[in-house]
Amino acid sequence: MSESKELTTEISKDLLAEAAGNMPTDSSYQRIILPRIGMFTQDQEEGKGKSKVVTAEAGTYYIDQESDELNDEGKKVWTKTELGPEIEATVIYHRKKLSYWDSAAQEFTSSPIYDEDTDVIPLFKARKEIARGTPKELKKDYMYVDPRDGKNKSKLQDMTVLYILYQGNIYQCEIKGTSMWAFKSYSRTCVPPVVMTRFTSEYKENGSINWNQMKFTTLRKLTEEELVEVVNLQKMIKSSIKAEKDYFASLNTDVPMDDVQTEEDWSPDLPKVKVEVLSDGQEM
Repeated sequence: MSESKELTTEISKDLLAEAAGNMPTDSSYQRIILPRIGMFTQDQEEGKGKSKVVTAEAGTYYIDQESDELNDEGKKVWTKTELGPEIEATVIYHRKKLSYWDSAAQEFTSSPIYDEDTDVIPLFKARKEIARGTPKELKKDYMYVDPRDGKNKSKLQDMTVLYILYQGNIYQCEIKGTSMWAFKSYSRTCVPPVVMTRFTSEYKENGSINWNQMKFTTLRKLTEEELVEVVNLQKMIKSSIKAEKDYFASLNTDVPMDDVQTEEDWSPDLPKVKVEVLSDGQEM
């Protein structure tokens, strides 16, 4: 190649770089809304007395996702599709969250989803910030003595937010209480992102209270092709989390709280509450 052609090529690269650098960038950010997979910890019932019927049995898994239907406020309605008593999926990522349901006030108190125990995060109630601190600091304000065992506990509970690959799609699954500890125990027996997991449940009781707890069992190791897909999805999730944090940091504000509060997976420490959709979106 002649010297003149080489110079022209170099100049063209510089011009391309300058032109690209002068182009205004779009600072907006589109939050990813994931459908959810959950499990009914107790029988779902309708009616009273003799007319009471069980509409879904404890231990039934379901998908909860936006539909095209709009409610009276013009917001999309979330609908459930039952999957049955077990599913096979891969847990590819997990994050954290704090949540408390005040049954007397009929209000949720919760944090946005976060990653590290050293993160300084806001706490919201009725969609207004009421406190800010590390998870440990926030939980201190909700400490109480459990009369059953005399132990100090916090009503503001830890939750694990799982990202699971089920039949080619990513879902978010929020677990707490005994199901969360069951997953932590399971994670010590395998590396969840490299195996196919069977999600089932097992019956539990504590005095007069009974419920179904999630159960996790390894089915098999993933194939190389499946692992490539998992790694690519993990990179996508991490990139999306970073983009979300960077965007809201640029606005000098926090990542917003969850708009959909899910409290299906409960433990005997707190009362059972049902899924309540507070608005039309949900965060990753």
